[in-house]
Formats: sequence, structure tokens, C-alpha cells
Amino acid sequence: MPDITFTPSELTNYIYKKINQDKYLNSFQLIGEVSNLSSPPSGHHYFAIKDDESLIKCVLFSRGSGKENLKDGNQIIAEGKMSVYQPRGEIQFIAEAIHSQGEGTLQQRFEELKSSLEAQGLFDESRKREIPKMPKKVGIVTSKTGSVIQDIINVIQRRYPNLKLVIADTRVQGDEAAKSIIESISSLNKLDIDVIVLARGGGSIEDLWPFNEEKVAREIFKSKIPIISAIGHETDFTISDLVADLRAPTPSAAAEIISPDIDYLNELILLRTRDLEISFNTILENLKNRFFISMDRIINYKIETSINNYKINSLTNEIINIFDNNLNEIKYKLKNYEISLNHLDVNKIFSKGFFLTQLKSDKSIIKSFKNIKKGDQILVSNLNETLEAETIKINDKGSTDGK
Repeated sequence: MPDITFTPSELTNYIYKKINQDKYLNSFQLIGEVSNLSSPPSGHHYFAIKDDESLIKCVLFSRGSGKENLKDGNQIIAEGKMSVYQPRGEIQFIAEAIHSQGEGTLQQRFEELKSSLEAQGLFDESRKREIPKMPKKVGIVTSKTGSVIQDIINVIQRRYPNLKLVIADTRVQGDEAAKSIIESISSLNKLDIDVIVLARGGGSIEDLWPFNEEKVAREIFKSKIPIISAIGHETDFTISDLVADLRAPTPSAAAEIISPDIDYLNELILLRTRDLEISFNTILENLKNRFFISMDRIINYKIETSINNYKINSLTNEIINIFDNNLNEIKYKLKNYEISLNHLDVNKIFSKGFFLTQLKSDKSIIKSFKNIKKGDQILVSNLNETLEAETIKINDKGSTDGK
């Protein structure tokens, strides 16, 4: 059994002293790629510097320089020293100055793939679909065991609990993550889903790398269902964000996008109801006005029609009176004509002793003795008999003797 025994605090204190006594560890440069950068409001910057095999936790306090060179994926040269954070027993590099050495390997791969897919049109805004404002069923691509899904559920329960979720349990980190993401998107496309949310919490560029894989980007591109990408924190950008129909800064923000606030909906319904009541009352008032106007027109029309009917009846009576008067006048004249014709009736004339005297030669009626001469043959007729005579003498008074 070893002779030396330490408590955790004793051990961290011993390591701290040993590091401080090492001249190499008290001032040196650490070269590598920035990863898992975090910049809280305190002004300090927490990150890691890594290479292909190892990773060292680092801190740049607010008084340090070169913080503008800190970006996930950047290759940097950090000046500083090693130390121990004794409360947690963590060895860390305390940076005093940061110098840029260019982009790291993963960042270079990211930029190359981004340029290639952009040239192929996978990021075109024209092909991106509108996210339904009130979806009924939403598919979630994330891990069932992570905090992300619980954050999404909490937001939806608070805002719109009627929304149905279909959770596709998915690996979102590690070597098998890209394959798992593709399978989940594919399976959700076979269901009756309105929108898909691709969700994962924050992390380093390595942690988020499955969402930068080309095969994942192409699966998002060919999805028939609109996809919202909600990967990492607001400052994290992935290829999936660029291909998706919409990028949400965080998973919680995505949950808010797909779930309308029920209080807002109730208020909106109330406002719409009031608008409908106002519109209905306005329409009803217009109809009432139109009804009364129509009734006035009908009444006026009836009055006008009655007046016109009265005028028509009066005119008709006047025409009838005129016709009757003319008819009576015609009847009177016809009566007179009848009387006159009766006076001219030959039978009646002959019955009174009158005779018809004619020249025998041409049967012309003798109207005056001046029309005959001595020796003319004449015919004297009544209704039934005719007497032939010869003119012997014509007296001076116009009388004629005959035989």
C-alpha cells in the first residue's frame, strides 16, 4: 500500500503548486483549433483548444486580448500558462493573448461543403416552403432522453396543448448520428405530418457535425414535408440550418413557431367575434335601410299606380261617353236617313196616285214638258201598269194632250 494519502483538495493544491513551479508550464504557446466556445455576459470566454487526438480546456478572462479571434473551428496560437481550477480539480489553460492562425480542419470542410451545396441550389429561398401557421401534427427529430425534447414539450403544453407530437427518437451526436437523422426524416415523411422540427442542444463544432454532413443536407432537401432546423444555440450555424425551410435560433424558439399561443388565439377569436358582430350589425342595418327604402318605393308605386289607374279609368269613361254620344248621333242621322228614304219609296209614291212619265224612245224620265214635243211617244206607268200615249198638243201652261 502507498505511503502517501491525499484528500481531493490536498491533491489539487499539490498539482497547482507543481504546475506553478514548472517554468515551461508558466509561459508557453498552445496551438490548436477552437472548440465549444462560450461567452457569458461576464466578459470571460470559455473554450477548448484541440488537435486530432486531445483537447485542453481554456479560459480567456475579460482583461485578455485577441478575443475577436475566438471562433469555433478557428486555428489559433494562445499565449498563457497552465493552471488548476481547484474547486473541480480541472486542469485548464489560462490564455492571456489569442492570435489567429486561420480556419481549422472542420471549419474548412464546412465552408467547402457550404459553397458546393449553395452552387447546386440547395439553399435557394425560392424553393423553401411556408411553415403552417396552425399545424395539427408535428414530427420531432431529436433524442427522447435529452433535455431538448422536454423543453419543446413544455413550450407546447404552455402555448397550445392540443398540438399532437410524433417524436422520432434519434441519435444527434456521434458516428451513427447522421444515419439516424436521415432515417428519422425519411420515416416521418411517410406519415401524415404537417411540419418536421430538427432539434438539438448546443455544443462544439464536433458535437454538431452530424448536422453538417452532406447526406443529411440532401435528405432535408428532398423532404416533402417542411422542415424547421433548430440546432444548438443562436450563434451556432449548421448546413442543416441553410437547407431547411426555416431556421429557429433554439429548439424552444422552434416550439414557439409551431405552437400558436392559446391565450393569443382566444383573444384573436374574441376580436374576430366582435368584428363579425359589427359586420353583422352593419349588414343588418343596411338591409333594414334597403328594406324601408324598398317599401317606400312599393308604397309610392302603389299610390302612383292607383293614381294612374284612376286616370286610365277616367279616360276610358270619357272615351266611352264620346263613343256613346257619337253613336247616338249616328243613330239619329240614320233615323233621319230612314225617314228620307221612306219618302222616296216608289211604292208609297205610286200609292198616292203619282205616275212615272218616260219618253218611249230612250226611257228617259220626263221632268218638264219642255223636254217633249208634239208627236212624241210617251210611257205613263204606275206600280202595276204602263200606258202608251202620243203627244197631240202642248198647252201654253205646260199641259199636254195625248191620245
